[in-house]
This record gives sequence, C-alpha cells and structure tokens, in this order.
Amino acid sequence: MCAKDCLGGDDLDEGFYAALVARHSSDGVVISGPDRTALWVNTAFSAQTGYALADIQGKEPGSLLQGPDTDPDAARAIALACSQRREVRLDILNYMRDGTPFWVDLKVTPVYDAAGLHTHFISTMRDISERKALEDQNEEMRHSEAMRQSERQLLALTSEWLYSAKSFEELLMVVRRAMHTLIPEADGALYIYGPQRATLDLVASWGTIPEFPEHILPDDCWALRRGRAYAFGLKPIQFPCDHVHKKDTPYFCLPIIAHGETIGLMHIIFDGFEEDGMMRHMRAEVLSNRWDISLICAEQISLAVANVRLRHELQERSVRDPLTGLWNRRWFGEQATRELTIAEREGTDMSLIAIDVDHFKQFNDQFGHDAGDLVLREVAGLMQTLGNEQVFPCRLGGEEFTLLCTQTPVAPAVEIAETLRKRVAGLQLSAGGAPLPTVTISCGVASFAQDGRTLDLLMKVSDRALYKAKQSGRNRTMTSAALVDDDGA
Repeated sequence: MCAKDCLGGDDLDEGFYAALVARHSSDGVVISGPDRTALWVNTAFSAQTGYALADIQGKEPGSLLQGPDTDPDAARAIALACSQRREVRLDILNYMRDGTPFWVDLKVTPVYDAAGLHTHFISTMRDISERKALEDQNEEMRHSEAMRQSERQLLALTSEWLYSAKSFEELLMVVRRAMHTLIPEADGALYIYGPQRATLDLVASWGTIPEFPEHILPDDCWALRRGRAYAFGLKPIQFPCDHVHKKDTPYFCLPIIAHGETIGLMHIIFDGFEEDGMMRHMRAEVLSNRWDISLICAEQISLAVANVRLRHELQERSVRDPLTGLWNRRWFGEQATRELTIAEREGTDMSLIAIDVDHFKQFNDQFGHDAGDLVLREVAGLMQTLGNEQVFPCRLGGEEFTLLCTQTPVAPAVEIAETLRKRVAGLQLSAGGAPLPTVTISCGVASFAQDGRTLDLLMKVSDRALYKAKQSGRNRTMTSAALVDDDGA
C-alpha cells in the first residue's frame, strides 16, 4: 500500500501537509496577528524557548524573548519592518524562559489574503547559537592575532629605539615610554647596582609611579638570589620578595644583564590584580601574556644597556687623554665651539685658561719620563678636583692644559686659575725614592667676548697671556690686560 493510500489518498490537502511541517519542523514558528500579538506557536518553538502557547498567546513575542543583551538596533529594525508591513531577516539574541541566551536567525514575513488585506505575521526562528559561538571564537582568534601582531610591532619598534640610544639617559627615557605602552596596566621600575654593588638604586619608574623604594638590597629579591627572572602570582608555590610592600599583588622581577654581568633589575607590579580583584582565568591569561612580553623586554634592555656601555667606552676612548683621563684636543675643539655658539646666542660669558707646567723638560731629562708622566697625572688630578660643573679640564698635548670655563667671566676665571696654581705649588712628589723639585704652573686667561668671538682668537690671546706669565717669572696667572699694557708701552 502506498503512502498516499495510507494517508487518505486524494483527500489529502495543503492544510494537512502544512500542519505536518509545522509539527515536525526544527525551526520555531510563531503566527501573530496584524497587531503582532501571538496567536499560535509550533512544537519546535516551545522546545527552543520553553514557552508554551498559553505563555505567549496575546503577547508580542519580542516582549518575552528579548533580554538585557539583545541588540536594541535589531529590535527597532523588527518593529520598523512590521509597522511598514515588509519582510525582515536578521540575527538576534533571544532568551529562553529560564533566562538562557541563544542566538536565532529570525525571519518575519507579513501575510496577505486574496483581497490584499494584511492578516498575519509568520515568524520563523532557527537556532544559530553554535554558529555564533564559532564566529565569536574566530573573532577572538583574529583579535588575539591582531594583538600579537601589534605587540610584535611595538617590540620591534622598542628594540629599534633602545639600540639607537646614544646615552644611558636616553635609554631610560625609551624604557619608561616603551614599558608603559607595552604593559599599560602595570607600574614598573628599573634599578641599577651602585658603585660598590651593595645596593640597587632606582634610576627610572613608570605608570602611576607608586612609592618604589629608592634602594633595594640584592638579597631582598628572589630573582637576584636565584639568578633568573621571577614571576610572583603565576605558580602554586611562591614567596614574595622582601622589597615588595604589597605581598598579595602579582609582580615580575627580571635581572638586567650586560656582558654576562648582572647590572640591575626591572620590577613590574600589577596593582589591582589580586585574587579578589579579577577573575582567576582572566588574571592568569593576562599575566601569562605579560610575562612573555616582559622577558623579551628585559632581554632587549639588557642588550641595549650593553650597547650603550660599549658605545660610551669607545666614545670615551676617542675623546679622553689616555695618560691623564682629561678631555683631549678633539673634544676640546668640538665642545668649545659649541659653547661659543651658545654664548653668542644667549649673551653669556665663557673663558679659556691656558696652563703650562713650568720647566717640565727638566723632570723628563733629570728624573726620566716616568717622573714627567707622574707630574702630568698629578696636575690633571688637581684640575679634576676643582669641583665646578662649569669647568672642563683638557690636555691638549705634552705639558699643555686648558680649562674650558662656561658661563664664567674673566674675574672668576682668574680665581679658578689661582686656586689651581696654589694647589699645584703645594704638591710634594717623589720618583724612585727621591723627592722631585716643586711643581709650578703658569696660566693665561682669555674671555669671550672682550678678547675675541672665535675659538682661534681666544686661544691665541690665552696663549699670549700664558707666555707673558712665563716671561714674568712663571708660577703666576696673567690676563689680556697685561698684554694691553705691554702693547701700550
């Protein structure tokens, strides 16, 4: 017997088939009147939503199905289409009777009778929660990849700036800006070992700048004691460092290493990431990501510090006199030219003090070159102890020295020269167990702009004043005024 005979043969009509579809369709169906109030729902709708016909009959479906996270623009689009009696189809977040959210592909179609009168709305809902979950997962993956790409670009940019720093001060500036940008939710500090390596001294901090201690002891930090980076807040067994005040706050301690030597520590603290301040899974995910970034940053900072140190050493060798440690002729020429430009532009003072060791040749001839070198080093040492940040001691060659005195007019420059001259005269030196003769110096002073506006002219005037001091008996200081008297005579 065929299916048609079983179901009634030719008496089957469209209504029977429609009812069969409505009963067994997996899509929820709601039939509403022209006023949008529900008249009938199928079995799939009740299974989807938990609402029976008695729950929704006479009510607008959206009033029950839409919830707090339903897109209001989508709800308005449905209302507008229905008011204009046109079909609308969109994805919308609905809520089951028990409050569970689920996504549906909703299609609302107006129905007209043979006379063209609007009689009903038919709404069909297909559950697309799995599809939406997959889309959200893909979107999250795209977002995560975009964040990783952005982080990689920032790290590359940070590396470029770090390696371009020509001084330690510039390096610290880059570290502050880069770390605040790469890990914006954290505060941080950079410590460097002091000269005696007894403490680590705070040299930079960033973020909201909490009260980081100015100095910490090496034994107070687990990272320094263990010789490797330490993350507090990521492991089941952990102990806080003694230099950290908030014992429950997650933080990282990362040693900074240059040329194989630990020279400092980077400390990064996540205030507000305590156990009760953020959901555990979010906290762990964020900290894990920031840990990876911090390790890379610590390595780059270490390499940059080593690079700056090497560059500084090479620069120092190129501009320092190897015997005395004073600035050499090359540095003097560049710096004096720069200071003259500033003095000309801002109308400030500048002086040069030309210095020569009296009877220097006798030290070499009578006591040997070692004795001569000793005299030069001792005079240079006294020049470095003048204690004036505006005075730059230089050795131009042989026994010839110069003091570059910025923002210093002639009278204070003469006082500086006289102070140095008296200190040199008080030296008591010996070589090979034998005392050396008293060391004295002669000085000539020239000042901008009364003695000249160019470096060449100032050097000539200071040299002439120096020569005048030697002619006058040595162990004295002369200025350009003595030259004027001579010229006038």
